Amino acid sequence: MNTVLGIIGGLLLLTFLVVAHEFGHFKAGRACDMRIEEFAVGFGPKLFSKVKDGIRYSIRALPLGGFVQFYGEDAQEVLEEPRAFSNRPIWQRFLTLLAGPAMNILLAFLLTVGVLVGYGDFVPVVASVQEGMPAQQAGLKEGDRIVSVDGKRIDFAMEFDGIDLAKSGESVNLGVERDGQRMEFEIPFEYNEAEGRNMIGITYSSDTRQRFGFFEAIGLSFKWMYLIIAQMLSFLGNLVFRGKGVEGLAGPVGTIGIVSQAVRSGPEVFLRIATLLSVNLGIMNLLPIPGLDGGRILLLGVEKLRGKPLPQNKEGLINLIGMGLMFLLMIFLTYQDIARLLS
Repeated sequence: MNTVLGIIGGLLLLTFLVVAHEFGHFKAGRACDMRIEEFAVGFGPKLFSKVKDGIRYSIRALPLGGFVQFYGEDAQEVLEEPRAFSNRPIWQRFLTLLAGPAMNILLAFLLTVGVLVGYGDFVPVVASVQEGMPAQQAGLKEGDRIVSVDGKRIDFAMEFDGIDLAKSGESVNLGVERDGQRMEFEIPFEYNEAEGRNMIGITYSSDTRQRFGFFEAIGLSFKWMYLIIAQMLSFLGNLVFRGKGVEGLAGPVGTIGIVSQAVRSGPEVFLRIATLLSVNLGIMNLLPIPGLDGGRILLLGVEKLRGKPLPQNKEGLINLIGMGLMFLLMIFLTYQDIARLLS
């Protein structure tokens, strides 16, 4: 029963994130006075439908996302309706396409603020200080909370994870908090022949959690989001240019499995997964892949340079190829997800 409820919760979360994305398109389109035919939650047969101000609002049977249907969005002929999507100025179409990913990133930001206020995040703390090594001689102690490295502020453990202290030169300046007081230590390196690298003689832990006040969390949420997006772009770069990380991708089955597990794991894990999925949805849709928002924005750039849009049949073919490739990728990832489950 818990598994079933988890899967239902996962489907509802994914639907919520997609609907939030489409709501961004919807609000921007209305602000630009575009003609909107339908705003739907879900796919498949209509369960509920209502027309208001010329827009049909509907709830459909399959909770697998949602969509906004703009009049003239994929028109194959020239339309006389000035409010048709294809007849609106380029800047209005650009903002409307951008608003979907932007809504996901904004939602992820709000969720991040909630997580940092309600649960906090992990911070780096000195776990042990090796006797006789430079760190001990400088005065570093177990339990010191690391807050800076060579003047660079450290707010989260994931920041410290990516720092190689040995690349800092002949010494490293560590700022720490101890009993509420800020202290700084200039610690020289000592070369360890067995390890083949410079060391200062500490180990650190990422198990300590720190909660943040509301206004502090607002500021730090920008940084947290930046770090997550940077990791995501680094992963995509390695995937595209080096072919590394394919095994780490998840398709629809794997994503629903992750989310359903998060539902069963409690509100904090659920909120963190929701944040990551929302960021992922926003960034992925900004990639210049035909059929996605980023690909359509790229075509708007081409239209701006040419001074006229691409012929509808060519633009349709480009989007069709892009969607076909995305469909093939989904098939591969679904196969990979199922293979993981079976193994």
